Amino acid sequence: MPGATFLEGESVALATIEEADLAFVHEWVNHPSVRRSIGQWYPTTRAQERRWWEADAEDGDSIRLLVTVDGERAGAVELEDVDRTAGRAELAVWLHPDYRGNGRAREAVELLVGYAFDELRLHRIVADAYADNDRSRRILDAVGFVHEGTGREDDFLGGEYVDTVYYGLLVDEWRERGDARGAEPG
Repeated sequence: MPGATFLEGESVALATIEEADLAFVHEWVNHPSVRRSIGQWYPTTRAQERRWWEADAEDGDSIRLLVTVDGERAGAVELEDVDRTAGRAELAVWLHPDYRGNGRAREAVELLVGYAFDELRLHRIVADAYADNDRSRRILDAVGFVHEGTGREDDFLGGEYVDTVYYGLLVDEWRERGDARGAEPG
């Protein structure tokens, strides 16, 4: 059973990641369909996943939430390296293959971005995606992130060098996007 619901949307909810969720996270960050897209180069053991979870709970610079659909674990969305002084954080998201499509990742990202800008009062959120990860790039574009540059042959994955595409979203851009629809985004 996922942790407490922290943010709720129409088709997804974002819940706290609890000890009982670590087996799900461990399994899927190691799965080939997820690990390549998130840059998981080495296998992670369950003990390493537990240490990550414990350290993360103590450091306070990251917000990691479980994406749930109808109460079932579906993936994770996170703000890493939250810098309250500079008003900046880095966004990441992944979903189990069974839950991809139907706008669920986009909705999870919108919920967390809205929280970051409206409640944490951040000014800028950055994200990146490998150039061949069309799904992630479409999500970032749809949410309003702006392409800020490309790191050519920036990483080595699956036996080849790949480009990394860098994105940014400013709070004013987020709010303008909401105004254009007649409502706050998310």
